[in-house]
Amino acid sequence: LKKEDGSIYCGKNVDGLGMVGCSPNWKCRNCKSENLELVLDLGDQPWCNDFLTKEQIGTEKKYPLRLFRCEECELLQIDSTIPKEIMFGDHCYLSGTTYTLREHFLKTAKENIEQFDLKSEDLIVDIGGNDGTQMLQYKEAGISNVINIECSKRVSEISIKAGVKTLVEYFNKQCAENKLGESKVKLFNASGVFFHLEELHSVIEGIKYSLSDDGVLIVQFMYAGAMVDNKNFDTIYHEHLCYYTIQSLENLLSPYGLEIFDAYYSKIHSGSIISKISHTGTRKKTQRYEDSLEKDKKYTKERLIEFAKEIESSRNKLKEKLTELKYEGVHVASDFGMSQNPKKIYAYGAPAKGNTLLNYFGIDHTLIDKAVEINEMKIGSYLPGSHIPIVKEDPNDVPDYYLLLSHNFAEEIIHKNKKLIFDGVKFIIPFPEIKIIER
Repeated sequence: LKKEDGSIYCGKNVDGLGMVGCSPNWKCRNCKSENLELVLDLGDQPWCNDFLTKEQIGTEKKYPLRLFRCEECELLQIDSTIPKEIMFGDHCYLSGTTYTLREHFLKTAKENIEQFDLKSEDLIVDIGGNDGTQMLQYKEAGISNVINIECSKRVSEISIKAGVKTLVEYFNKQCAENKLGESKVKLFNASGVFFHLEELHSVIEGIKYSLSDDGVLIVQFMYAGAMVDNKNFDTIYHEHLCYYTIQSLENLLSPYGLEIFDAYYSKIHSGSIISKISHTGTRKKTQRYEDSLEKDKKYTKERLIEFAKEIESSRNKLKEKLTELKYEGVHVASDFGMSQNPKKIYAYGAPAKGNTLLNYFGIDHTLIDKAVEINEMKIGSYLPGSHIPIVKEDPNDVPDYYLLLSHNFAEEIIHKNKKLIFDGVKFIIPFPEIKIIER
């Protein structure tokens, strides 16, 4: 991998997990080029969803977390690969816990049904469909022939219980051949999945194989352009192997005879692109695709370098602000032998992205007393690296400040907690600049 002076350096293997870090022959995940340039180094960090038991505190493993740009195909990517079986075999992310995401999925389902004149019998397949939330929206909108392909057994059970046909496995070319068949799928859905794909090319081959001649692939991805504009570098973590612009996704799909014909920006997840893809030459490109592609051009290598410098220069600001807030007014009254207690600061939510933020900024349990969650799979655990305990959200246990780690759902969370805010609890939003929401 190239450093600024043009020299080459290599990463390291960790614990025999395969290509963790990089190796002398590590190449671009898409085009296999060796022409990769470092954009941002976030240091060695624990895997973001490696939530800990009390006994495991301090034993978590750390891996390089570095963002690179391929100079040939423009794909942003990290060089560490923790095997998918470790990261996704029993993950605890649930799509259905947020109202905003459920509403977004329903809206996109209705839009696609109308745009592509989908019939009840048309087969729709969700790749990495999690707890079935997206397919439930298609069923609510009148499409009954749906399949969710989800690798996590615990999460799949939720999908199955909700009434969604679910295959518990990883999607790839072999899965498409064995379970779906050739040209059988009218619509593939991939929401927040394409950046997870260790078997990137096998997945695209599977989609190409099973997509009907008039079929459509919907890829929703957190937009690299929004990450840059909003400075939300916490989108970078080990589960996210790739980070897309519209052009870099085009470059990935083109060799397979697939092309984007429609794309537009959505506010979901702090800024995403909803892209619609077909076999090359089968659908007319929309004006909003052309407009989106034109805006996409501003995210050049130079803009990425600016982004990295912005992140590096702001590294200490949040920790300093939290320290200031926590100990504001704290003093020791030695004449009376009494001291005033520091303020209570809790994290609101325990999302994967929050761990990137906390660990890069060096914020831990000495500043954040606890993280509150509604996801039962996380409650009772500790955040990796920062060792902050995760507890169930309780209206009878509130802090002076909430640090909003789930800031991609800030609007929903602030609305939900408007009474708390009226009662004096303050919410700290970390991106794009530190902002305190108060009454």
